[in-house]
Amino acid sequence: MTLDPNAMSRLLEITGGDVAFVDELVDTFLDDATVQLDGLRAAGAATDAEAIVRPAHSLKSNSDNVGATVLADLCRSLEADGRAGHVPEMAERIVAIESEFAAVRAALLENRSTR
Repeated sequence: MTLDPNAMSRLLEITGGDVAFVDELVDTFLDDATVQLDGLRAAGAATDAEAIVRPAHSLKSNSDNVGATVLADLCRSLEADGRAGHVPEMAERIVAIESEFAAVRAALLENRSTR
């Protein structure tokens, strides 16, 4: 499941039902995710396991916040391997993260249009 169906409800509850603020949080997530994906791509191009840790960690944490559980899990695994100093199939895993992010982005924007 790309998005936890309860995530938006939790965000709305936390923000006191402020839909505009939740939309702003989603926009911030989408903008930051693009930056983190650039970092993953750069680390992947350099096959630098250490450099993959920070963007994987940031994207994992932010994905959890918006309910993107699959994306968070992919990043969690990548981060753990980066911390261990060896990231098997780095390029393929980054592609999988990019693909899942595209699905998350679409789902978040769809969710916004159906509220």
